[in-house]
Amino acid sequence: MTHGADSSSSFAPSLAHSPYFLHASENPSAPLITPVLDGNNFPTWHHAMLMALEAKNKLQLLDGSLPKPDSTSTDLPHWIRCNSMVRSWLVHSIVPGSAHNKLWFDSTRDAWVDLHSRFSPKNAPQTFEIRSISTLKQGLDSISTYYTKLKSLCDELASYHTLPPRSCGSATKLHEFFYFDSLMDFLQGLNDSYSVVRSQILLMDQLPTIAKAYSLLLQDEQQRSLHSLPAS
Repeated sequence: MTHGADSSSSFAPSLAHSPYFLHASENPSAPLITPVLDGNNFPTWHHAMLMALEAKNKLQLLDGSLPKPDSTSTDLPHWIRCNSMVRSWLVHSIVPGSAHNKLWFDSTRDAWVDLHSRFSPKNAPQTFEIRSISTLKQGLDSISTYYTKLKSLCDELASYHTLPPRSCGSATKLHEFFYFDSLMDFLQGLNDSYSVVRSQILLMDQLPTIAKAYSLLLQDEQQRSLHSLPAS
């Protein structure tokens, strides 16, 4: 039997690994993540919220795998407390105008499903806007700044589309196409001064990842900086 719990209890809320565990410093009236959900940033907000709740071991309240215990269960008070805490985090992580109706959901799971139904399907306008990736140019930016801008757009675009796991048949080809497309966008936006190293990358027997291509270009930029230093 676990310490601090009745023999009929599935979890020991005093243990840090228990989904019922809440640290004394937890604040229900503070947003769990920033920026808060404003209706236009759902994919990035959603991803950040999942990471935050995973770190707090509370994802089971979102996916329904930790349902409300029976009225006779000793876990019921712990579930109610955690459910209220996570619902409060959700409410305070949404702009006030959109958060009001979340107060009336009895469970975190129901509030989470409602958020998905309201914000996740309408991806076409955002996808159209984010597709500006293909026209992004390095301009006066350093390689690091340019890469950060493009990678951020690529990651946001990916969040609008759910690719199947690589283990699912032809899914590997879909992943390869997506990353190939991102690499081409990155290379096409480079200044002409990087044409030599860009050609070297394109002639590789196996094209590198966009992160590896960035590393090669960054090395080239750093070498140029060293050569441009005045002789002492």
